[in-house]
Amino acid sequence: MKSYIADTLIGIFAFDESGNILNFIDFDDDYEKIIEFYNALDSDIIQKVFEDFLLDLKNSGFNEFIFDNIKLESLTSEKLGYKTFFESKSLELKAFRLSLEDHLKKVGINKTSEEILTQYKDISDKLTRRKVSEASGHLDNIITHIITVLDVIKKSISLFSSHLREWYGLHFPELTDKIIEDNITLANLITNLGSRENFTYENIKNKVDLKERKIKALEQYALESMGANFDLSMIQNYADQIISLDNYRLQLEKYLEEILEKFAPNINSLIGSLIGAKLIAKAGSLQKLAYMPASRIQLLGAEKALYRFLKTGEKRPKHGLIFQWNQIRSAKPWTRGKIARVVAGKIGVAAKLDHFGGEFLGDKLSQGIEEKIKEIEIKYPNPPKKAPPVKSIKKKSKKKR
Repeated sequence: MKSYIADTLIGIFAFDESGNILNFIDFDDDYEKIIEFYNALDSDIIQKVFEDFLLDLKNSGFNEFIFDNIKLESLTSEKLGYKTFFESKSLELKAFRLSLEDHLKKVGINKTSEEILTQYKDISDKLTRRKVSEASGHLDNIITHIITVLDVIKKSISLFSSHLREWYGLHFPELTDKIIEDNITLANLITNLGSRENFTYENIKNKVDLKERKIKALEQYALESMGANFDLSMIQNYADQIISLDNYRLQLEKYLEEILEKFAPNINSLIGSLIGAKLIAKAGSLQKLAYMPASRIQLLGAEKALYRFLKTGEKRPKHGLIFQWNQIRSAKPWTRGKIARVVAGKIGVAAKLDHFGGEFLGDKLSQGIEEKIKEIEIKYPNPPKKAPPVKSIKKKSKKKR
């Protein structure tokens, strides 16, 4: 027997071909209950109350269910295995909805058409607000903002450090010009030791992890330095701010890794959280990355170079953001393009697995890349020979008689 299912924001009705109400779920004017039901549908989840509702109908001899809500119909068929039909222009369902006020009275709910309309408006407004709120807090957006903030922090640390080198260089120019290249190591030395007189072997060894040769060189430069003496407290405070900013960068990167482990585990395992997040941010979302062809993933982040190639015919780029991945960056120059192509293909697979909720295959994908890299290195041990330049032959113009 057939049963028609009409879902409304007041309750869910089941009725037969004669219009008799067979079963009813009352939302009890509980807006949260209504919103929860439809949010669950959006997440492909059928609530237990609806399962029991259909089970009662089935036990009563009704084994075919007709819907005008395609989402509810497809989930009922896929998740519960019932025989369902979708009829968007069902006359029975349309007639039921048009006379909803009368049908509500049959189940003991007295509402005027104005009250029904007001309730619909209120719930629709809350549903819209909830969706907007969820969209604004979606992990894709969070990842994009974290990547943007990380880029700003890294640029700021670089800029602040260049000023720190100039400022502290007035006191100990040899340190900033010759020995310490890493900005954070330099800031640590300045904030912890301050004056060059404190740059003894023991002090340096206790504060910073440096090689023996550098520690001895630092100690010697400090003894022979020609820098000026002045109050270093403000410089030390400035160096401390740089260290604090770098610590926050590390916290953000750790938080980003935690998000990627849950949100995109295959991508995270394949190329790491930082590059993975940059690709997602550049693509616009994990979904967009999942739908991208490998050739486009390969060149994400190299758009300017690609446009220049298309416009002027300059050398075509072989990789974009994925060049930051160590196994591409450290590869021989003539093999980087081939490796980038392989990596981009695997990233495309990983993105699809993560977006569509597939199984975790990050380890297998990584192994596949390693095997391909070995094959490429064996096949192309030497750089390709450059083709000789083509000489243009100018035709002699015939003189006019």
